[in-house]
Amino acid sequence: MKRFQVLIFATVFFSCSKGTLPADDFSIIGRWHLVGFEQTVMYQFTASKRHTLYSTDGTFGGLETVIPNPNDWQFEGDMIVVDLNFGNFLRVTPNFRCNGEVVDLINEDGAVNTTLFREGYDRSACN
Repeated sequence: MKRFQVLIFATVFFSCSKGTLPADDFSIIGRWHLVGFEQTVMYQFTASKRHTLYSTDGTFGGLETVIPNPNDWQFEGDMIVVDLNFGNFLRVTPNFRCNGEVVDLINEDGAVNTTLFREGYDRSACN
């Protein structure tokens, strides 16, 4: 079974262009820096919530330090849908790059809404 999983992964990995992989191959769950705000804003996705953490010195605490009222989120098909409250929703398609360490969140019109990279990852290593 393990060999079969490795074969599937290798087939998908080598068939993708520009180092991108389908969203199913990686998880959005985890801690992500927001490009452009790397030292001040971080998102932490749990199974159903997107928490926002803020920092003044680039050091982020745990879930006990997040702002109140996290946003609900879920997958609808290939799209991530984040409930921004008051009838507002963020609908984006994740485009994972660099072995799942970087993700571009693509708007419905095809433009990049946001780029995130995992906590602890050196984004300069990603072309």
